Amino acid sequence: MASLYHHSSFPLSPPHQLTAPEPPRAPSSSHHGSALPRPGASPSFACHCKAPPRDHDAELLRALQSNGNGTLHGEPVPLQVLDSRSDGPGGNGRGKRPRICARDCAKRIMELPVEERVKVLDLLQRDDAAITVSDYNDILFALARAGDHASAVALFRAMPVAPDAHSFATAVQCLCRQGAPDEAKLGLDEMVARGFRPSVATFSAVVGCLCKRGRVTKAMEVFDAMRALGCEPTIRTYNSLVGGLCYVGRLEEALDLLNKLKDTPKTPDIYTFTIVLDGFCKVGRAEEATAIFHDATGMGLSPTIFTYNALLNGHCKEGNPLRAFALLMEMCGDEGGCPPDRISFGIVLTALLRAGETAAAWQTYKRMERAGFEADGRALDTLARGLCRRCATDVSALGDAREVFAKLVASGHEPVSYTYCLMAQALARGGEVDAAVALLEEMVRRGYALRKRAYTDVVRALCDRGRARDALRVLVLVMIVRDFVPGRNAFDALLGELGRQGRWTDAMAVYAAAVKRGVVVSWKHLSREEEPVRLGVPQ
Repeated sequence: MASLYHHSSFPLSPPHQLTAPEPPRAPSSSHHGSALPRPGASPSFACHCKAPPRDHDAELLRALQSNGNGTLHGEPVPLQVLDSRSDGPGGNGRGKRPRICARDCAKRIMELPVEERVKVLDLLQRDDAAITVSDYNDILFALARAGDHASAVALFRAMPVAPDAHSFATAVQCLCRQGAPDEAKLGLDEMVARGFRPSVATFSAVVGCLCKRGRVTKAMEVFDAMRALGCEPTIRTYNSLVGGLCYVGRLEEALDLLNKLKDTPKTPDIYTFTIVLDGFCKVGRAEEATAIFHDATGMGLSPTIFTYNALLNGHCKEGNPLRAFALLMEMCGDEGGCPPDRISFGIVLTALLRAGETAAAWQTYKRMERAGFEADGRALDTLARGLCRRCATDVSALGDAREVFAKLVASGHEPVSYTYCLMAQALARGGEVDAAVALLEEMVRRGYALRKRAYTDVVRALCDRGRARDALRVLVLVMIVRDFVPGRNAFDALLGELGRQGRWTDAMAVYAAAVKRGVVVSWKHLSREEEPVRLGVPQ
C-alpha cells in the first residue's frame, strides 16, 4: 500500500510515502526549523479573542502579521527552501519532507465567521510538525466553506502528513466544485484503493460533476461502484444521473430510469420529473412533456416554477403559444398553486408577439403588470407595434397602443422609427390628428426616417378635416427639413382639398413642387370635389 501511495499519479496525492509523521524536532539555533511560532512563545490566539475589550478582526490581523519564522511582514526573511524542510545543518537530506506553510491559507479564511477563524488561526500558531491530520482537515474544511477550492486542493497536495478519509472527501468535493470531473473521479478511485469508504455525499458529488460535463459513461461507472460498495444512492444521485442522460440527449433512457424509480423505495421527487420534462421540451416534444407533467401531479407532487417554465417554453418552442397562454392563465387563476414569475410571463409574451397574437399578448401584459413585473423594452416595442396594426380594424385598440407606447418611452427604451411611424398612423386613424403631427415633428427632431405611409395618412387625415394649411406644413416638413420626396398620394390628397376650397394659387404651387420633384399628379383633383380617401391598413 505504501509503494502504491508513493508512485501513484493521482493528482491529489501528497509527495510522500504513507508513513507515520516524524515527531517534532527542537528548533536549531543555526536553522529556521520551525515554520510557525511555538505555542508557548505567545498566548493562544483563541485566548485573545475571549477578552471582551479586544476587537476580533484586529487580533486576526495582528496574528496574520507573523511570517511564521519569528519575523514580521516587511522584514527581510533569510533565504530558505519553501518546498522542503531539512533535518538540520548536518543532515544528509534523507529526512526532507514537504514544508506546509498553513499560514499562507490564513488570509483566505478571513471571510469566515469569527469563531471558525479563531479556531483555524489558533492552529496556525503551532509548529508545522505539531499539526495533525485532524488539524489539516479543519483548515481544508474552512477553505472549502470559504469557497477557495483551489487553495484547499493545493493544501491537500502539500500535506506533510498522511491524509485520511475526511481529507480525501474534502479534496474530491473541492475538485467537483472547480468543475474538474476527471480529477475528481481519479481522486475517488484513489480514495477507494487506499481502503477508505467514500460517503454518499462524495459519490453523489462526483456523479453530478461528471454528468454536468456530459461524462455519463464514467458517471455510470461511479454509480455502479457506489452500489457495489453497499452505499445506497439517494434521490439526489439519481437526479444527477437523469440530468446527465438528458444533457447528452438520451431521453428515452432517462424516462426509463424515471419509471423504474416509481417502483422502488426511492420515490422520484418533483425535481426528477422536472429534469426529464425539461429534456423533452428542449427537443420540441411538448406532448410527451405534458404527459410527464400530469404523471407528476397524479402522484401528488406539486410542480415548481421551474417545472411550469420548462413546460411553457416547450409549448412555445413547438409553435403553440396559445397553449402556453392557456397554461399561464391557469397558473394565474390557481391561488393555492404556483404563481408565474417574470420569466414565465416573458416566455409567453415573447412567443405570442412573435406569432402575431396581439390580443393574447395584451392580456398577458396586463396580467404581468398586475403581478408587479415589468416587461422589457424590446417586448414593449413589439407589443406597441402589434396594437398599432390592430387599430386598422379596431379603433378601440388606440388607447391600449398609447398606453404601451407611453410606458415604452418612460422606461428609457427608445422606440425604433418603425414604431413611431405606426403610432402616428394609428393616431391619425383614430382622429387624434394633432398628436400624430406632434409625433411626426418629434421624429424629425430626433432624426428618424419617415415612412411614406405614415405622413401620407397624417396628410389625408388633415385634409379630411379641411385643414389644408396644416397638411401643407407637414409636406413642407418632409420636403425641406428631412429632404424627402413625398409620394403621389400625399400630393393628391392636398391638391384635392385645395381644389375643394378654391385655393387655385396654392394648388398650382403644390403642383409645381410635385412636378419639380418628379412626382406625377393628376389635374382632376383641381377640377372636381372628391370624396375623402379611406385610410388603409398599415403594411
